[in-house]
Amino acid sequence: MKNLIFCSASFHIQQYSHDIRENEYYYCLKQLLKMIPENFDIVVCDNTIESLENITNTNLKELLSKVKFLILNRNIGQQNIGMGELDELIYTSENINFKDYDKIVYFTLRKFVTNPWIFEKVNNMNKNTLLSNPPFLHIRSNMNFEERETTPLLYNDMFFALSSDLMLSYIEYSKQRIEYNLQNQIGSEQNLYNFINENKIEYDWLEYLGLIRIDYKNNNELQLI
Repeated sequence: MKNLIFCSASFHIQQYSHDIRENEYYYCLKQLLKMIPENFDIVVCDNTIESLENITNTNLKELLSKVKFLILNRNIGQQNIGMGELDELIYTSENINFKDYDKIVYFTLRKFVTNPWIFEKVNNMNKNTLLSNPPFLHIRSNMNFEERETTPLLYNDMFFALSSDLMLSYIEYSKQRIEYNLQNQIGSEQNLYNFINENKIEYDWLEYLGLIRIDYKNNNELQLI
């Protein structure tokens, strides 16, 4: 049984230091490579650079040479980050044969994986879908803590898994809705929620993910998911 991890990335954004962001991606990808089981392949897709030569972090560049790496030369994520990630997923499916894999994991790469448990859960899925909507523990830069409860009517899409056939169905569903979602500021998490519920898809559930998220918008805080 062979599985694929699709990793969405945006290495360079205007409002954040490219050097810092590349370094964050390097350590996140390095940790991911440590944690995944042997039956997983990794594909990384970026929508902010023109070529690998735009990356100045030699460590990151070296790691990207060890995985499947794609560059999408448009970035609708400037209008809606989630739709930009879905655009990367669609582009990846056009360049990688998803049917070569049993399950496809959707993963936003700028997350630090703390243990391999979530990938073991993918390998042992009883249904064709693995979803979550965990609370966030905000770790402020001054080391204060704040917990945020789960948000209703969405499924977290920083990490989820679908069977390859179901992921291809999700891609077709998303293709038809990207323009509408852009116009109406509908996020990718709501898009996933609508797909699952409109099609009455059964799923396995993850209470927690064990991921550390970096949020540059909130004073460079960390978030435990």
